[in-house]
Amino acid sequence: MFFHPWHLLIVAKCSSSRTQLILSPLHFGILLVNHNYHSSTNINIYLGWRIFYIAIGALTMVVGLLVAIFLPDSPVKAKRFTDAEKVAALMRVKDNQSGTQNSRIKRDQVFETFKDRRVWLICLATMLSSIPNGGLSNFSSILLTTFGYTSQQALILNTPQGAIGVVFVLTVGFLSDKWRDRSLVMLICIIPTILGAGLMVGLDPNGVPKNKAGLLAASFLTGTFGAAFMLLLAWNASNVAGHSKKVTANAMTLIAFAVGNILGTQTFQQKQAPGYISGKISIIATLSALCFVVVVMRVWNDRLNKKNQKVLAGMSEEEKIALREKMAFADQTDRSNVFFIYTH
Repeated sequence: MFFHPWHLLIVAKCSSSRTQLILSPLHFGILLVNHNYHSSTNINIYLGWRIFYIAIGALTMVVGLLVAIFLPDSPVKAKRFTDAEKVAALMRVKDNQSGTQNSRIKRDQVFETFKDRRVWLICLATMLSSIPNGGLSNFSSILLTTFGYTSQQALILNTPQGAIGVVFVLTVGFLSDKWRDRSLVMLICIIPTILGAGLMVGLDPNGVPKNKAGLLAASFLTGTFGAAFMLLLAWNASNVAGHSKKVTANAMTLIAFAVGNILGTQTFQQKQAPGYISGKISIIATLSALCFVVVVMRVWNDRLNKKNQKVLAGMSEEEKIALREKMAFADQTDRSNVFFIYTH
């Protein structure tokens, strides 16, 4: 059976650690169909990857359309909610002071976003987490071939890595809610990937595998850090208030995500094949830096909470109640609301 390197790049590029669980076997099956059809009709060998792109692209469009139709902009517009449930959702927002949707863009909030160094720190964390993603999502299958596995085996062996990613996403979601601590759970997700990249360097320093099974295990470990990125997005959403500020911060985060993925593809240089030492070292360096940034953000949030508590300590209970009612739906930013609580 003929497997072209493009097949490995496509399945990696179209899949994250979660979707690898489905897409790797799917692509393998498409290639089998392509091989049989090619053998009988002499059709172009690239039919398989064209089908793959068409299928995944069409599915993405369908899902996007369903989201646009059925996902409400706010609890008030949720048709499946009763009036009582809508009120309960709004009261929850009132309690946590996170703000509600506001269609009017406030320039002062936009400017505050750019001046808020903590938002830039979140963008830095996003970029640091995206650089390994840009490298691993594109080259994970190709790395497996450098460890001594065939192209066919590499496609199938990507599946367990996706399964590990799914397990970690579900587990960290449960733990972060149970412990009410996202930064600690993020570190738990990041460290195994650093260990996996370190093993890749130690067991395959110059493209000559020393331990095939050990390298496969190391590859599986690199599927854990994706769950940390999911938590990072949730952490960002819960630590920024003010509709216009949230929109601006989200846009900056997405730009940082895109830049990180672009940079990640450049860390794996063809001239360093099959060892790809710079790509492996970049995973260790960027995720280690991410651990440091996560700790800094945690400490920073704690200090902001203590600052707010000092302000509230100097107010009477009547003043607190009146101000809380005023700020609940005032669409104020986190820095303008002393009742806002930054999370870990």
